[in-house]
Amino acid sequence: MSRSLKQDHSEIPALLRALKSLLKAKGLLYHDVAERLGVSETTIKRYLTGHSLTVEILEDICHVVDARLSDLLAISQEAIEQGALSLEMEQILVSDGLLAGVFYLLVRGLSPATVQRDFNLSDAEINGYLTTLDRLGLIRLFPYNRIRVLVGRNFKVQNGGPLARLAYESMIKDFFTTFDVEARDWLFVFGKLSPSSLERVRELVRNFMDAFDDIAEGDRDLPLDLAKWYGALFMLRPVDLAGLRDWPPRSSDRAVDG
Repeated sequence: MSRSLKQDHSEIPALLRALKSLLKAKGLLYHDVAERLGVSETTIKRYLTGHSLTVEILEDICHVVDARLSDLLAISQEAIEQGALSLEMEQILVSDGLLAGVFYLLVRGLSPATVQRDFNLSDAEINGYLTTLDRLGLIRLFPYNRIRVLVGRNFKVQNGGPLARLAYESMIKDFFTTFDVEARDWLFVFGKLSPSSLERVRELVRNFMDAFDDIAEGDRDLPLDLAKWYGALFMLRPVDLAGLRDWPPRSSDRAVDG
């Protein structure tokens, strides 16, 4: 006889969140699960909100993502422990730039399979990176390369620290050295801002970054022939409009600058 799971049971919401994260990592939608179990998409939605859910049904959905109930319980009990990385941890990560890259993409929600494909890693290489991150306590590694990230999605890095320097040297610096004034995707704006107005602008930038993440999340598992990697860099800093008085620069100034 099926045993119903009470919706108000303290562990059920955590189990369902863990199950949804596994479905997302596998790139499975509700209708995919519905087809495999031979039920309607509406029924799956009800199950994943805790309605009419039984242990047997929970096991059936777990099988869709190649997981066991024990795996689901372990994942659900893993809390996100870190909001910032120590200097020592950053130094370990940057000792292998690709390790740092794999870690960052996993934190951003990409599955190990997608990371392996986009970086063209062998099974041994991706397994090595995952094992290292598990040993460092940054992820929890489960069978079949299922993972639970133990660092918050918006984790903080050390100001001017190893990860910030790696990001600058490997990617951000290239933004400036290859800047093309004729490219379409750049804007520059300036205006007088009081401290309170400056904070409002910062909030707008944060909102844009959140929206960027939401849009990118829908394409994160696409192959590279359908979706390319893009980066956006925002910087707020004072500008000296009085410098326009000296424009255009004298030929002698150009020679010195060159």
